Amino acid sequence: MRVIRRRYSLALMNAIHLHEPARFRQLSTALPQASTSTLAETLGALETAQLVVHHTAEAAPTSTYTLSASGAKLLSRLRRLLDDVQQ
Repeated sequence: MRVIRRRYSLALMNAIHLHEPARFRQLSTALPQASTSTLAETLGALETAQLVVHHTAEAAPTSTYTLSASGAKLLSRLRRLLDDVQQ
């Protein structure tokens, strides 16, 4: 799970969770400090790791991102861990 150690991976997963299904523009707005190329590269790595699913629409040139079941489970566990640490 090297992808989790990448900069912005967890932040992107959280942003996808909050905006699901999330469009690239929403994600870049949620993480303005990250360049679009960094976001695209990180999304690709998360998709390769099967933590994020990239959906493309045939009718219109739009695409969205959702968490896979594995991605949602991982994010849920990490959020609980962070909540425990903060208390």
